[in-house]
Amino acid sequence: MRYATRSGESTRPERPISAASSTSQKFQLLKWPHWTLWRAVGGCLVAFACVVLMYTGIGGVAIYQGLQQRAAITRQEAEAHYQRGMQHLQNGAYELAIAELEHTLRLDPTHRQARDALRDAKTFVMTQPTPTSATLNEALVNLLKEAETLAQQQRWAEAAERVSQLRDLDPAFQPQRISDLLFETHSQWGWQLLRQGQVAEAKDAFERALKERPDDSALSRQVDLATLYLSARATWGVNWPQTIHYLEQLYTLMPDYLDVRILLARAYESYGDNLGNRSDWCAAMNQYMQAAMLQPGEGIQGKYATASWRCANPTPTPPPIALQDSQTPQPGIAREANDKQDTRTLATAQLGGTIFFSRFDEENNRWQILGIDLKDGTSQVVLTDGSQPAVRPDGGAIAYHSERGDSIGIHVYDLSTAQDTRATWYGEDVTPDWAPDGNRFVFPSRRSGDRKWIIYIGWADGRSEAQPLLEGRTPAWSPDGSQIAYQGTDPQGNNPGLYLVPARGGPSSRLTDHESDRAPAWAPDGNRIAYMSSRSGRWQIYVIELPGGESRPLTSSNGNDGLPVWSPDGAYLAFVSDREGRWGIYVIPAVGGAATRVADWGANRQDWLIERIAWAP
Repeated sequence: MRYATRSGESTRPERPISAASSTSQKFQLLKWPHWTLWRAVGGCLVAFACVVLMYTGIGGVAIYQGLQQRAAITRQEAEAHYQRGMQHLQNGAYELAIAELEHTLRLDPTHRQARDALRDAKTFVMTQPTPTSATLNEALVNLLKEAETLAQQQRWAEAAERVSQLRDLDPAFQPQRISDLLFETHSQWGWQLLRQGQVAEAKDAFERALKERPDDSALSRQVDLATLYLSARATWGVNWPQTIHYLEQLYTLMPDYLDVRILLARAYESYGDNLGNRSDWCAAMNQYMQAAMLQPGEGIQGKYATASWRCANPTPTPPPIALQDSQTPQPGIAREANDKQDTRTLATAQLGGTIFFSRFDEENNRWQILGIDLKDGTSQVVLTDGSQPAVRPDGGAIAYHSERGDSIGIHVYDLSTAQDTRATWYGEDVTPDWAPDGNRFVFPSRRSGDRKWIIYIGWADGRSEAQPLLEGRTPAWSPDGSQIAYQGTDPQGNNPGLYLVPARGGPSSRLTDHESDRAPAWAPDGNRIAYMSSRSGRWQIYVIELPGGESRPLTSSNGNDGLPVWSPDGAYLAFVSDREGRWGIYVIPAVGGAATRVADWGANRQDWLIERIAWAP
């Protein structure tokens, strides 16, 4: 088994007090004179007051130092304007000098030299004949040239200040040109501030530019984005749902805006911590899952695993501890130690095709998708920076969830040419499943502004926008292309379970009746659906006959079994399980029986509910 791989990618897969002593001490205390007791209490109060005063003093010093630093910056700015005013005086440009000196005094009213110079300049102007329009115009032209030079040097803040001075001196001087310059300098200054992460200052600059062109949609959008960002920052740690609301709106509008992706993941995690502290583990689990989708990592995945277990097992019993990693079992020979049934080994000759799955490469700190050939047990890394593989019906391509920060969304990878196509553009797009025609796929996403799970139909070539179908998650397309099975509810949000909906849209019909039922997988003949459910207390695999059949359990291990997928001939199912203390991929006959471990799935898979595996011919 050999597949084309991307160029440059790796292919490695207080000492205790006795009761007597305590009683003696209490007896001695009762013997103290009344005034002695009150003197002790008074001493404690004095000590407490000293501590409070000490911390108050420290806080006061910090505030004082901050104010001092701010005042120093203001004095420096005032001094710069004073020097420019004096330069204008030396050049005989008294009107410009007066403008600079007045601005100096607005910044620093105690600047005596500026006050004296301003008085002298105004006195001189009053004693002189009224300047001709030509003289004033020459001064304005010179100031305009200075502003334009500063703009060419991309000294946007200084240029904007000069242009503002021009308008203050003579609002009728080249009004259109001055307006254009004000728009350019303030907008460019805003972009520069935004790149530096100074969002509040950037928003102010954009708003100044918009005063010149109120209909500019690009800057209006930037003001809206900055407002959402600043609102999220203002509510951070105070109101997590509100913070998340602002960040979700911002992320929907522009996923790559500054650090919004990181902030949203942290907000989800922090809100999850808050809910967990209140023992609301099911709600915390959902927050952790959202955080893990945005920023995968061992820490958040561990939190998700704990919350998920506590949600499913609301008892004070601690969650089970996984066994220490053991040597990786070889495909086709591992034993099912915790299953109630006797373990038998599958004859590997009965199995065919390739199972694709994703696994985290700890050494290189990246995700990789592997394929294991069931004939000989050999495995190969197919691509890196990807997870949740779905094989096209003809076995020629894989749709997967990209883990690359610069290319999020669902990608399609051609196994023969190694051509990789970006098909969707949102990091929330997950777990794709192919249509029989191989041109489309169905997937769930929370990309919409209300953050609800919506099922979309996307195109493999990525040339058309994905179209929403209905609310739901974990969809699977039927082999004949007519229906899509998914986890959902009725239109009123009640009666959860698995549902069937026509692929072209229309009313849905309920298939199963438990809220945990998820990850449906169609048998190749379209007459059966396998799925996973925790209705028994642990995640297990079930199969339901169509139409109108009853569900029957396929597995009953002491671990968690899930993410079922059928073999191409419908005789077997593959699934993942942690039944041996470490996650692995297992194969079991479709009619039931013993399961055989065929691949290692890694030691740490807390994110497994938003994963998938695939079985290709």
